[in-house]
Amino acid sequence: MRSVLIGSNVEIGANTTVDRGSWRNTVIESGCKLDNLVQIGHNVRLRKGCVIAAQSGVAGSTTLGQRVLVGGQSGIGQHITLGDDVQVLAKSAVLRSVNSGGVGK
Repeated sequence: MRSVLIGSNVEIGANTTVDRGSWRNTVIESGCKLDNLVQIGHNVRLRKGCVIAAQSGVAGSTTLGQRVLVGGQSGIGQHITLGDDVQVLAKSAVLRSVNSGGVGK
């Protein structure tokens, strides 16, 4: 089993769960903000400055690029990549990778 690596200036809200890695570490880089009731799956990588609003989940082995914004009550599927500066609208389900600067809805 692997572990969870958390960078500096990271905020993790109440009742948020971060699963430890199974084949690679789960990584939350510096400056990320996770609201209350967020689920981060195993092997996920959140790059610098990601913000995830309440009641959202990121499934296992997914990578979020730098400064990704995720609206509340959103779900992001497993084994996908969201590029830098992607914005996920509230109540969205993202099931495919999104290129940098795109909008997931």
